[in-house]
Amino acid sequence: MSYPNGSFTLSPNGKTIFVAGHDHYQSIAEFLIPELRLTKNPSELLIAANVQPFHPFLRNTKRLENPQKLDRISGMEVIEGELFVNALEFYDAPADNTHTTFIVRDAYNLASAKVDGFFTLKGRAHSAGWMSKLPKKWQEIFSATYLNGYAPNHAINSRLSMGPSAFVSNLDIFAGVDEPRGLIPTTKLMDFSVKHPIHKDVYNKSGNNKVWTEISEAFYGFILPNNDFYFVIGNSGGHESKIGYKATQTNGNKCGGPCAFDPKDYYNFYWIFDVNDFVAVKNGKKKSYELLPINYGKLQLPFAPSNKTRNIIGADFNENSETLYIMLKDVDHTQSQFERAPVMLAYKIKL
Repeated sequence: MSYPNGSFTLSPNGKTIFVAGHDHYQSIAEFLIPELRLTKNPSELLIAANVQPFHPFLRNTKRLENPQKLDRISGMEVIEGELFVNALEFYDAPADNTHTTFIVRDAYNLASAKVDGFFTLKGRAHSAGWMSKLPKKWQEIFSATYLNGYAPNHAINSRLSMGPSAFVSNLDIFAGVDEPRGLIPTTKLMDFSVKHPIHKDVYNKSGNNKVWTEISEAFYGFILPNNDFYFVIGNSGGHESKIGYKATQTNGNKCGGPCAFDPKDYYNFYWIFDVNDFVAVKNGKKKSYELLPINYGKLQLPFAPSNKTRNIIGADFNENSETLYIMLKDVDHTQSQFERAPVMLAYKIKL
């Protein structure tokens, strides 16, 4: 599986995984999770067996009308046997898209299941990325069952949250119902904008921005079990060498957009937020753009040989097995001399 989108989700039993495939086609397939192995050698990892082949949805107008031409899958979640899929347009120049979500009514029959959509998350693109189930404690506090979030992972900052976001919703009430489209209500708990970014100095001109820059990305967020922390994972850069727009890097490369001056100034990254701050926003004591992470930094992982490597492209947490899965791009070159396949890491979360 080369050039993957990065979006994926596990089945609730943790035995299979739904994956968005090649970035150009954005099709979805299901794979069986093989036996996990403790190794740093890609050739020793077992290959996931295909359960359901790739099926297109965004380009298949016979199954899903797509008048706003959404072309990038940005998040997936299996809810009560149905596959909820968030998507957006890669380059929505006027920032006027309202569609965000479609539902494959039988996740285990991708080939012929009914597909409903598009639905509209109230938070629109600001909330149309990852979906993670709220722990019971927080379901009661927020009167919601799921957390939705996203970040400025694509062009046109004006339509995206300028930092990782957090919205809550009751996605599960849209499962198992005869509803082809509609509005999915969301409540904003953390959200940023061009006017109110998570850090003002997005190009790190001062050299003091160690939190979030113009080239930071976030791919997944969830509330840690038995805890008050919202953990967000992605990648970042430019914290050491600063950032330029269409700049010439130290190796002579001319960038097509924002980039770190040092081509090695990129890394896998994490951010941790206090969920009690979300409660303060809910109660009107704080603004959604006033929140800052209580911890953050570079994330050293296997198959990323130094802290100058960014290769996280997706993640998902299975609450039943309490396991965090992380997808890394361009790691396995043993299957083809022309392509590098992704690999998956699995971490047990015990708190």
